[in-house]
Amino acid sequence: MASVGFKDYYAILGVPRNASQEEIKKAYRRLARQYHPDANPGNKEAEEKFKEIQEAYEVLSNPETRKKYDQLGSNWRMYEQMGQTPPGAAYEGWTHIPGFEGFSDFFRMFFGEDYLRQRRDVEYRLSVKLEELYTGSKKVIQIGNQRVEVPLRPGTSPGSRLRLRGRAPGGADLILRLEVEPHPTFTLKERNLYASIEVPLYTALLGGTVEFQHLDGQRLRLTIPPETPNGHTLRIRGKGWPTDPPGDLYLTVQIRLPSRLTSREKELFQELRRLRPNET
Repeated sequence: MASVGFKDYYAILGVPRNASQEEIKKAYRRLARQYHPDANPGNKEAEEKFKEIQEAYEVLSNPETRKKYDQLGSNWRMYEQMGQTPPGAAYEGWTHIPGFEGFSDFFRMFFGEDYLRQRRDVEYRLSVKLEELYTGSKKVIQIGNQRVEVPLRPGTSPGSRLRLRGRAPGGADLILRLEVEPHPTFTLKERNLYASIEVPLYTALLGGTVEFQHLDGQRLRLTIPPETPNGHTLRIRGKGWPTDPPGDLYLTVQIRLPSRLTSREKELFQELRRLRPNET
């Protein structure tokens, strides 16, 4: 068996062996902020340090595992020299446990595969707006005492499950289930967007252009053909969900009737009715 070496988790967090749980938590938060990969992009040394900090906190933040670790103490050298596994561990036979690549051989040998498998992903339901998924955005959520930034790329599918490795308290994975709030205008079906568009009566009869505001705030100018009936659907290619390839946008025409007619306008409509007696 290869030498795995003793790791002093108290020294890694910079706390005394009689430190309280609150002192351990404060030390972890301070060091995690300092060495977090987001604060040290491309810095491999900081990344390894962050993994060590996560590992130390994983052990010392749990009273049971901390007690087991404290009981082992300096006896680790004896176990290592004798080629034995500490009691309760299950070193032999493990090869790769998905999600725990960052933990050292010492951690795996000491706490064993069974302990690793007991770690659970943390699931969180994240409420998002449809336009936040369409354009992309960043959400900040609070998990326990930890603030987590969640990047949403443009075109993220509603109902997606996002896995953020090591971002849950204790170093577990954070699983986000996206729940999209109902939108007052748009409906998404597969890759296509559906909405209604109001068209004035005269524009529907004679033709013209109308403006429509899309999910990203862009205003589209649409051509309305003459004699467009109510309920007619306009298809705008490539303006649906921004996938690859993008979906289409379907707009259902809702004709807006004029209101507060003047006496003269009423006379003109009466004249039109007389010209088309079969349509009254």
